[in-house]
Amino acid sequence: METKALHSSTTPESPPSLSISNKPNKLLAAKLSKILYLSASEDTKIKSALTSLSNIPDLDETSLRHNLRGTLETKEVNTNRRFLCAFENVIKSFEYLETHVGQMENDCKEMKKRLQKVELQTANMIEQSYNMQERSASYTTQIHVADTFLQKFTLSEQEVKTLNSSSEPIDASFFDALEHLQQIHTDCQLLLTTKNQTAGRDIMQSLSQCQENAYDRLYKWTQYESRKAFSGDSIDVTSLLPKALRALMLRPVLFQTILDEIASARHDSVARAFMNALTRGGPGGTPRPIELQAPDPLRYVGDMLAWIHQACASEKEMLETLLTRNESKNEEMTETTLKIADAIMDLVDCAMEGTCRPLKSRMEQVLVLQPGAITSYKMANLIQFYTITLSKLMRKNATLERVLYEMTELAYKYFFKTINAQADRLMQSAEPPNRNLAVAPTIREMTVQLKEILASYDSSLIVTTNTTEGFPEFNFAETLDAIIEPLLNTCELSVAKFSKSDQEIYMLNCLFHIQSVLYPYEFTEKKRESINQRMTDLLNEIAIEEYNDLLKQAGLTEIKETITNKKSDVPLSSLPRMDVKSITDAMGKFDSFLVLIGADISTRLEKLSSTQHCQQVQSIAIRKLFDTYIEINEAVKDPKNGYENPDSILPRTIEDMEAIFSFALS
Repeated sequence: METKALHSSTTPESPPSLSISNKPNKLLAAKLSKILYLSASEDTKIKSALTSLSNIPDLDETSLRHNLRGTLETKEVNTNRRFLCAFENVIKSFEYLETHVGQMENDCKEMKKRLQKVELQTANMIEQSYNMQERSASYTTQIHVADTFLQKFTLSEQEVKTLNSSSEPIDASFFDALEHLQQIHTDCQLLLTTKNQTAGRDIMQSLSQCQENAYDRLYKWTQYESRKAFSGDSIDVTSLLPKALRALMLRPVLFQTILDEIASARHDSVARAFMNALTRGGPGGTPRPIELQAPDPLRYVGDMLAWIHQACASEKEMLETLLTRNESKNEEMTETTLKIADAIMDLVDCAMEGTCRPLKSRMEQVLVLQPGAITSYKMANLIQFYTITLSKLMRKNATLERVLYEMTELAYKYFFKTINAQADRLMQSAEPPNRNLAVAPTIREMTVQLKEILASYDSSLIVTTNTTEGFPEFNFAETLDAIIEPLLNTCELSVAKFSKSDQEIYMLNCLFHIQSVLYPYEFTEKKRESINQRMTDLLNEIAIEEYNDLLKQAGLTEIKETITNKKSDVPLSSLPRMDVKSITDAMGKFDSFLVLIGADISTRLEKLSSTQHCQQVQSIAIRKLFDTYIEINEAVKDPKNGYENPDSILPRTIEDMEAIFSFALS
């Protein structure tokens, strides 16, 4: 039976291509076919089944052959029985767990009800806690604001004592307390612009008396220290005095009073020091008294101005150090800085004012003596130099600046007076030149003087910096005219009785000599242009005279005049002495002249001091002579003038003449 079952269950369908005959070994062939056509998956299942069978204990081959199904079913029943026993224990455990879960659920519901109740109570407590925290923070802020307000708007007991007690010294702590007091006052002014006007007004009223007492103490102390520091010849300023002055700037009346006392003290001190420098000199006689230099006017005035310049610079430096030592660099201090700058300039002006009267009187005495044109000019230039230099250290229109400018004008006035007197004397005693028309010695002396004045002006501040610092400029062209024009007038007077030619040559020589003195200096350009124009005019006149002499020597004067004056409709050959023979003779004479003419200059031109002028005059004269020959050539060749065979009349062509005159035309 088992065999049949196996047989029926394992008999596969025969493949279409395999035919099995109806022979006694049919069963064997079927099994064989099944084995041959087993797939890999079925082979794996068989292996698995066999492995399972091998795990069954007490199973021998006989039992496997005869009772395989029963054995397997028995084993399956036993396995299910064990599973049921084990699952029964699981069910009991789940029932126990279910009981406990239900009990836990009830406990959780009870706990949830209790938590909801506690949550309501806690929310109220939290809200109250938040309210308390907010009130606490508000109170803390109010306390902090109150403390800050009191610290900012009240003085400590020690500060009040420092400011008001006369037994307390004025030191750094006093200025710290005063600064705090002033800051409170400034902050109260800000409060007055807000809704807290009452608080600001009350604080200012409570501190006003303390503030007045503090400034009264500070004013008296500053007044005493200023008198002690500035009244003597030497200045000894404490480190607290600059702070005191800056603090008093908030009290303009008190500050100005202190400045007036400082100004008065410095005025007297500087004036006294200047007089000592003039009459006594330095300590031990070094340096020597300035009055000892009185015989040398230029050095005398220079030493006085140098002392004043040094004193002014030192005074300004001292005052700047005094008033700007603790100056802030903030933009808020701009107005204060301007006030300080104005105060410094006022103090410098007042301090140096004490030197004005002795300086002015001594310079006037020196200028009245009229030491000479060169010295007068150098002195005027020196005073002008210091006027511009000192103006940089003082405010505009300071007393000392005005005095120096007046002295500059006076010095130039005396200089021009000296120059004019010198010119009058020179013109009254005009010295004629020698025969060779060289520049006269007196003219050379005057040009030497001019040269020194030019050198002095060239080294002055006005030329080197090209500025007058806002002062009216003293025009140097007036100085040149005051010297040169009388000089040229003297030259003309000295040759008034000479021939016109000699007058022109001498004036040209004098102009050339003056021009050579002016040439190195750029600021004389306009004057040099004027002189150049006069020289050019004189050169042209001398060249015309030279040309007329050459024309006369060449025998062409009459022909030139006839051509120039004849009417255009009249033939030249019909005029007297203009026939062919006369023209031919004249051209022959001209040709002989050409043989004799050379590059040597004439006797007249030898008197010119400049070789360049000689060549220039000669070149102009030869050019005019050449132009005259061209004019004659064109007139002879013009058919209207009636000359036949003009080439026989003219000995040379234009090209020949140009070659002959090449020495002068190049």
